This record gives sequence, structure tokens and C-alpha cells, in this order.
Amino acid sequence: MSTRFEYILQLPDFVPLMGFQNDNKLELRPVQVADATSLAELMIDAYRGSIDDDGETYDDALAEVHAYLNGERGGPPWLTFSRQAFVNTRLVGACLVGEWSERQCPMIAYILTRAEWKRHGLGRQLLSSVLRDLSKKGFSEVRAVITEGNGPSENLFRQLGFQKIVTVQ
Repeated sequence: MSTRFEYILQLPDFVPLMGFQNDNKLELRPVQVADATSLAELMIDAYRGSIDDDGETYDDALAEVHAYLNGERGGPPWLTFSRQAFVNTRLVGACLVGEWSERQCPMIAYILTRAEWKRHGLGRQLLSSVLRDLSKKGFSEVRAVITEGNGPSENLFRQLGFQKIVTVQ
């Protein structure tokens, strides 16, 4: 099993960075339970070939999305804070937020970017949008868990001010 680390961001310290670099129209929408199938397809595409790819099938990804939606991944999902990114009506990314019941704070459960849209600032735009909304609602911190060696996620979270604090068992 891969080593995973907990990251924390003190929201008063959050400074948004410039985001998505593309001429296409980017539309951010809240996540709904009815989006489970499209999120599962996005998850498979986003994780394929990454350090977090364990050869999951679409059915595995759908089960994972349902587990998130059912609150089985640390706490209840916060769909009003979660975002999906669409370019020209196509789902290209998502940032799923939940309550980390054990820590009593918001948690970034998943950040997903379609393979052909990686390295365009889309993840930064999604995560920044979510962090701005959490900050506006008065939350003082947000946390995430990232697999060691997931360079793109580690870099993204560090760029936005997250600090690695502890190994997660």
C-alpha cells in the first residue's frame, strides 16, 4: 500500500493563483447525486496511468463515487462546495469536497482532471474556486490526503498553500 500524507491549509492564508489557460469557455457547476456516472468515467480517465491507478474498472470507479456520495469516505459529501468543470458542455474536471468527521473540518476528497486537460491550470481553477467558497463561509481550515509520489497533486496543493503535516495510516 502506498504512503499517504495529510495536508492542511489555513484558509485565512489562502491566496488564489491564476487558473485555467484556454480560450474555451470554462463553466463551473455544483455536483449533484445524479452526476455519479459521469464522475466515475472522469475518475477512470483522470487516474489512468497515475500513481493512484490500481487498474480499477468503471464499476470500481462508480462504487468509489457512490461511497463518496453515501458519506463512506470520512464523512458526508458537501455537494454545494464541490465543483465540476465543463468546457463546451464536456465534463473535464471535478473537485469533490466532504466533511472529515474525524477532524471536524472540510476535506478535499478528490481532484480529478481529464487526461487531455492536465497541465492547463484546470485543477488549480477548480480547487481555488472551492477554497474561496469555503473561506467565504467562514471555515478556518481545509485538509486533504495525497499519495506520496503524486507529483502533480503535491505541487498543486503546495502552490495553493497547503502544508504536509502527517503520514496517514
